[in-house]
Amino acid sequence: MNNKYEILNSKSNYDSIIFYLLYIVLIFVVVFIIFKIIYKFNNYENFKNTTDNQNKLSPETMQELIEKNNELTNIKNSIQDKLEKQSKAIYISQNYDKIDSSSFDNEVDFILGKFNSTTFPQMNLDGKKIINTESDLSSVLNEVKLMKNFYKPGDIVLTNSTFDIDKNKICYRQDGKLIKPTVDFLQKYPECMVCTVESEQNLYESNPWKTTKTNINKVCLYNPTAETNSGIPNLNDCKKFCNVK
Repeated sequence: MNNKYEILNSKSNYDSIIFYLLYIVLIFVVVFIIFKIIYKFNNYENFKNTTDNQNKLSPETMQELIEKNNELTNIKNSIQDKLEKQSKAIYISQNYDKIDSSSFDNEVDFILGKFNSTTFPQMNLDGKKIINTESDLSSVLNEVKLMKNFYKPGDIVLTNSTFDIDKNKICYRQDGKLIKPTVDFLQKYPECMVCTVESEQNLYESNPWKTTKTNINKVCLYNPTAETNSGIPNLNDCKKFCNVK
């Protein structure tokens, strides 16, 4: 008895399954492509029909659409204006107090009365120079250029130290206090020479600086035309007295 044997190739069966699956995928791809083509064609037709319909609109229809568009625009603008006014009204109501019109006069009287009773800072300008024009400024600057505050022994006092402290207020003092010289005294001793000065360390705390705005400690009053040994010192007598070389 003869037996027949058949050899089955398992790999060949596997390849056939893969082949069937590829066929199925290919069918789906073809169906999808056909669907896309049909969808685009329908959209194109709809767009074309819509465009054709728009092109076929009558002038009356177009005019009506334009009027409707203008009406909607006006409504939008009106709503926008109302919203802006409402926003302003809310801002005013939150940040300002409303005055009753019937009490306006009373409110005005109250405000004016309060203003009249308000005291503002004041400054005494007596003896002060007020600069109103450019010429006033130039005049003041010229005066300042002539002022002198710091001296050396032997210097002659001729100018102001400040606007209100002149030569006489610097020279004619006794024990640091200002004196009022008579006319006869001024004729006898019309000039003064610096005899000693304050040290720089103590200058701004010293009495001469506080009273004369200078560093002058002592002066020697003299008459430049006085004769020697006349009882009235001249410049040389002051230099000897103050030991000024």
